[in-house]
Amino acid sequence: MTAHVEIQLAVEAQWEVGGPEYNEFKMEACICKYCAALDELECLVVMHLFELSKLLLSGTGYKLRQQISTALQWHSEAIRNAINQYNMQAVALTPLHLKILWKDIADYSFLGEFDLLRHSHADIRSNDWAKPTHQEATNKFFKLRHAHEEVKRLNVEVCRLCTAIHTEELQTSAII
Repeated sequence: MTAHVEIQLAVEAQWEVGGPEYNEFKMEACICKYCAALDELECLVVMHLFELSKLLLSGTGYKLRQQISTALQWHSEAIRNAINQYNMQAVALTPLHLKILWKDIADYSFLGEFDLLRHSHADIRSNDWAKPTHQEATNKFFKLRHAHEEVKRLNVEVCRLCTAIHTEELQTSAII
């Protein structure tokens, strides 16, 4: 059966373990697995950094902070697993890539500090949204937007308070 298929596909010679074609494909497969592990780790670290930035925003309520901290714990465990997977794939490559430790990633506070990103398919560190100044500007934009909403709400509250004070004065005058 195999010989028949080889004849139909015009296979001249089979690959041998240790042969040039075999070694080339094996290296490509290792690189593909490494890139997949790197992409997974990259994704999880970026999510982790954005969750951290949300946790530090002022105006974040208690329940939201609890949800974010729960998500951070889940991300931490997922990142540990991704680090183990990455380290297994990094060791298999020639030349060897450096292993990563959890403490290296836990110290990151901005994407620009995430040095591992330079090994990925596309270096996302050059994107505008990955730069700390753009992240800070975005945070300030949303704080300003929230402040405008707060001013509108306070304008309504001020009117209600004035009405309540006026009503209380009328009721007090009527009782006396």
